[in-house]
Amino acid sequence: MPDAGSEALAWIVYGIFRSIGAVAQALPPRLAYDLATRLADLGYPLLPSAAGLRDNLAHVLGTSLEDPAAHQAARRAFRLLWWNYVDLFQAPHRHPSLRFPSIRIEEWEHLEEAWRTGSGAIVVSAHYGPLEWGLQFLGTTGLPILAVAEPVRPPEMFRYLCRLRGAYGLRLIPADGTLREVFRTLRRGGIVALALDRDTTGSGRVYSFLGEDAWLPDGYAELSVRWGVPLVPVFAWREGEGVRLRIWPPLRPSGKSGPAREALVAQVLEIFAGVLREAPDQWVLTTPIWKIPSQHAK
Repeated sequence: MPDAGSEALAWIVYGIFRSIGAVAQALPPRLAYDLATRLADLGYPLLPSAAGLRDNLAHVLGTSLEDPAAHQAARRAFRLLWWNYVDLFQAPHRHPSLRFPSIRIEEWEHLEEAWRTGSGAIVVSAHYGPLEWGLQFLGTTGLPILAVAEPVRPPEMFRYLCRLRGAYGLRLIPADGTLREVFRTLRRGGIVALALDRDTTGSGRVYSFLGEDAWLPDGYAELSVRWGVPLVPVFAWREGEGVRLRIWPPLRPSGKSGPAREALVAQVLEIFAGVLREAPDQWVLTTPIWKIPSQHAK
């Protein structure tokens, strides 16, 4: 249970977040993005979240934290993170189909193929590219999609985020809540969306990623193996002023055991590694995944 100090801080952060959101919603999109860029540049040297982001990108680039290349990539990614907040705040007033001058969808048939089996499916992605737009876009498709989101405090903050992200039909539940709704969605042939790069429940494991041990969630693979449903990797990129969304062919579990889960994780991480090599500075994860929790370090 959180103490009084952390609870008070959570309410302060919530108040600031709502205030920034009100400003972002009132501004024209281009002006909002420009303001977000300025705030990102001001915050980059000061905020711990920027340091965590740089740690991740240094590993992707195979360099040190202080290498200029790591700083440059992290600064670009930190700007993109703040642009994603603009996409989030303006969601109720800007339909995803009108958000960018150009939108390119690649291999959408793979997601429809997985859904049409009627057995349910799991979409897996990462904190990468125009994430907030991607979530809202999925909500517009009419597919029965449930997203499992990071729990945040106070509860009013989580409900506020759910209203923004669910403005176009996406349903969300907290990652630390009951899995009953996840099971119900899969049982009805629906789609569950999960993240592959951030462990929000403390149930992750150590996996080899880009040649090093990293602490990563594997709940998506656990569910796929347990229910015998396909995994569908999905990633989006910002391309200039446009956006591209790509869907990979469904990955299917080879059995019901631990090795089947690990094989699925390896396949997903291989795909994600390729995505990162294409545009590492679009990875906006601020939790340093290569810092293994001490109780799990080898």
